[in-house]
Amino acid sequence: MISRTTIVAALVIAGAATANAQQRVTVTGCPINGIAPKCIIIRGADNTTYNITDARQRPEIGTRAITVTGIRVNRNHYCKQGVVLANVTWTYTNQNCR
Repeated sequence: MISRTTIVAALVIAGAATANAQQRVTVTGCPINGIAPKCIIIRGADNTTYNITDARQRPEIGTRAITVTGIRVNRNHYCKQGVVLANVTWTYTNQNCR
């Protein structure tokens, strides 16, 4: 028979894993082409590279900075570059890209 403590511990661990897998990220920067065709990445202020290829609308490359919000997911992506974000939304900022 499984004790209540074991069940509660399993639920807490599962909840923590879900929270880590569903981490919301917001980053502002200039979108650039990735190394693979059709890939778009953005580099945050902390120099972390994010893969935003799954955005429904593609931002213009190299014109204006964008603020991106997405869910950090732990999965492979054909771009093989950056932290993959899912459910990506973005808006242009007033900042120009160099």
